[in-house]
Order: sequence, then structure tokens, then C-alpha cells
Amino acid sequence: MSPIQDPRFSHAHKSQMRQQDRDDSERAARMEYIKPAVMLLLGGGIVVSYLLSSSGVGGALLYVVVLSIELIVGVAGLWAASAIWLGGMGPLGLGILRLAGIYAMTDMIALFLGELAFVGWLIQLVCYVAMLAWLFDLDPAESILLAILTFVLKIVAGFAIAVILASVM
Repeated sequence: MSPIQDPRFSHAHKSQMRQQDRDDSERAARMEYIKPAVMLLLGGGIVVSYLLSSSGVGGALLYVVVLSIELIVGVAGLWAASAIWLGGMGPLGLGILRLAGIYAMTDMIALFLGELAFVGWLIQLVCYVAMLAWLFDLDPAESILLAILTFVLKIVAGFAIAVILASVM
């Protein structure tokens, strides 16, 4: 059968294939938002629930404020890393959501492993690097460098918040 008569080469078939490619691309893009959103809801939800039961509404609200400030500082670090060596982080909203999901999950891990002291902190850092590599599709060296940069910025932001709160109270 010649290509002219073969239905696989018709204009309608090509249009249908293009539409299917667009649909597949949109589904894949939605999945990129779903993974970090689930991480944020799961990790943040568990931490907030724990804080509500142990510290009340004030502790839970303080966590949300601290997470927001740490996220702003972390996104600045992510943006700097993107400009210097990563070559881009994708859409800004997706980058923020990914980093928020990672922060929420590492906070949940810290909550569960808090009594292990140094070992718990080391496990948290390894999980942090692994989640950065997974969600941002980085190689191990890039994810370690990004983890060091954003983790240090997160800790500095946490200390700054603690100092501000101590001076106010």
C-alpha cells in the first residue's frame, strides 16, 4: 500500500497524534506539580498536627510562618544556584512548590528522628539531598551543593527568626 493510501500517513492521523502528544505532555506537567504538593501536604500536615497537639494553635502558626520565611530564603538560594551552575530550575511556581515539599518532608523526618541527635540530623540531610536530586532531576554533586547552600540558608533563617522572637518577647 502506498503512503498516500495508508491511513497512518493521513492528515487526520497526524493531527490526532499531535493532540495525543499534547495531552501526554500536559499530564506529565501536572504530575510534576502533584508530587511536591503531596509531599507538602503530608509532611506539613503531620508537623502541624503534632504541633497542634503539643503546642496548640500558636506553635502550629509559628511553624507555618517559619516555613514561609525559610522558603523565601531557600528560593533565593535556589535562584542563585540556578544562575550560577544549575542553568535553570524550571517554572518559578514549580520550584517554590518543590522546595516547600522538600522542606515539609525534612521537617517531618526531623520530628520523627529528633531524639537520635547527630544520627537523626545526618539521616535528615541525606533525605534532603535525595529529595533535591529526585524532584529537581540533579546529579549527586549538584544536589549536594544545592543542599549545602539551601540548608545553610534555612538554618540561618531559623536562627534569625529565633533571635527576632527572643528580642520581641
